Amino acid sequence: MADSKAGRLFRQDRLILLNTIRATFASWYDRVIAAFMLVAAFAAVHAWFVDHPWMIAAWTALIAGVVIGSGAGRLVGTRLAFHAFDGLLATDALQPQTRRRYMTAWHGVGLALLAVTTLIARPSLLVVSVPGYLAGVMIAGLTGGVRMPKQLAGTARPGWTLLAWSHRPIAGISAATILLLLLLPARTLGTNAQMAVVGIATLLLALTLTSVDDAIVRFMTVTGHGSRRIFVHHGKGIATFLAVSAPGCWIILGPVAAGIAAAACVVMLLLLTLRILAYRLHTKRLADFLVSILAGLLMLVAYSMPVAFPVLALAIFWQLHRRGRTKTWLLA
Repeated sequence: MADSKAGRLFRQDRLILLNTIRATFASWYDRVIAAFMLVAAFAAVHAWFVDHPWMIAAWTALIAGVVIGSGAGRLVGTRLAFHAFDGLLATDALQPQTRRRYMTAWHGVGLALLAVTTLIARPSLLVVSVPGYLAGVMIAGLTGGVRMPKQLAGTARPGWTLLAWSHRPIAGISAATILLLLLLPARTLGTNAQMAVVGIATLLLALTLTSVDDAIVRFMTVTGHGSRRIFVHHGKGIATFLAVSAPGCWIILGPVAAGIAAAACVVMLLLLTLRILAYRLHTKRLADFLVSILAGLLMLVAYSMPVAFPVLALAIFWQLHRRGRTKTWLLA
């Protein structure tokens, strides 16, 4: 019985996803462009991973797996929360066994897609990308990415508490302190290993400081807050992290490490801005899909045509900001 209920939840979301894709790429022209971008992205990913030493490629694949797994865990948790509170199949979504099988089904899809991408990029990296994905799912669960039915009884949501705390300057200072403590024993490593540790640790810590609640963004938008105000509200933690971690990395490991830490923080700030601008315009599901496409496009351009990256990034951000201004104070 639980199998059929989990299947009903999965089939409903699969149908919604397919309909969203069809609506987004309604014309043959849109589908051709999307297919071309996908092939180009796979080609760029394959070229990058093949051209770099295995150790660097492995660390990159591990980070990617953790980030993707964490994002997938949060997305699945959000969908389960929707099903439990507002969905047509709320009775199914409130049963723990059904929830577990629903999560297993979607994470099976996520692992399959990651495995295919890894095989295209560099097959030997499967040994790190898949464990990285599973670690990301665990991180999402521990930080409130998967919300349990007991919240219906009126208890506070730990994920919301952690999310609000991660936007405060004290969170950035705490994360920077953790980073600098991790770098102290790294001074005994080789230069390449040191830089890998800096990049990986900075990205993982910055990821915890750049979470965005789409409901808060939309609420602030309809109550008159502009993009800048919303960004300041969400960006205090990561900004403080950047201000403390970059000089600390310089002192401990030198200017190159500081540059890597600063670059990683800037990338996360750009992603945070992109998500905020998208959430002002669209629902979470559509906004996340749009952010994935735009982030992939920016990564491809940054890799293949670095000179064009600033122009394209500014054009995308300005267009989203301009459209978002029309949503301010729009309560209907």
